[in-house]
Amino acid sequence: MIPETLLGQPFVLGHTFNGLYFAALLFFASVGLTLVFGILNLLNMAHAAFYGLGAYVAVWTLNNIGDITTTMAALLFVLVFVIPIVVFVLAAALDKTVFAPLYEIEPVYQLLATFGVILMLDDIIKYLWGATPISVDAATNPSRQLGTVDVLGASISTYRSFVILIAVLCVVGLYLMFVKTKIGKISQAMSEDYEMVQMLGINVTRVRVLIFSLSIAIAALGGALFVPFAVATPAVTLEYVLLSFAVIVIGGLGSLKGVVVASLIIGMVRSFGIAYVPAIELAIVFALMVVVIIVRPEGLFGDEGVVE
Repeated sequence: MIPETLLGQPFVLGHTFNGLYFAALLFFASVGLTLVFGILNLLNMAHAAFYGLGAYVAVWTLNNIGDITTTMAALLFVLVFVIPIVVFVLAAALDKTVFAPLYEIEPVYQLLATFGVILMLDDIIKYLWGATPISVDAATNPSRQLGTVDVLGASISTYRSFVILIAVLCVVGLYLMFVKTKIGKISQAMSEDYEMVQMLGINVTRVRVLIFSLSIAIAALGGALFVPFAVATPAVTLEYVLLSFAVIVIGGLGSLKGVVVASLIIGMVRSFGIAYVPAIELAIVFALMVVVIIVRPEGLFGDEGVVE
């Protein structure tokens, strides 16, 4: 029998909100992976590793910015804009060097090669910051400074609300980019027939670098927004590599809608699973993934294109 406290309105509301927060983080970690595959036909296993890199860079930056400023606006600006822009530039350089040869090989070799990138990034992180968990200092931690608000008896984190808002804005921004802008329409055309777009004289390399770098930057944004409420550890990379693959398997490779829906499903499953059956909450997620593979191998929206 489930205790009454696990059925009350504040409890359900609180865990629904936490589910949205988990979904936001999963979206950040996964959307770039599905876009890079759907548009560029690159199965980048290392994608979520940049989520972990963003987390470590955010902890280091916030812990060192205290000598300059501790204002909330500055801290949030660093998390939302500065760190993603820095990683965007790094990703552009990596695309031109490390990843460029991978676009021409079979997906199975892409997986093996990008797994090597995971190991490389993991070693770089351990070399720079060590293998022990690190966290943001209280003085420069936005989640502590913003506190909580009471909503119908449930204690809701203001910082987590901010993260959810950024995820929503990111979804809307990506959708508008693909539907309304020239670069977005070229990207959709590339997802349908890469060679034909190239034959039309369009600089597909420039578009490729932009899409790849934007995808990596979004992953780093997720990692940066994650650490004020948690700690950065090497295990973060592995956890989100696995979860991001669960998202794209359930939602369907190459579908923005699929990432959003699958992130929401997994976020809610994890939130309520932690509350009711914490010992098997992750097992439920991957059991759901197996069911989708059996019933609909292409995923819920895997045959609908990037934004359809």
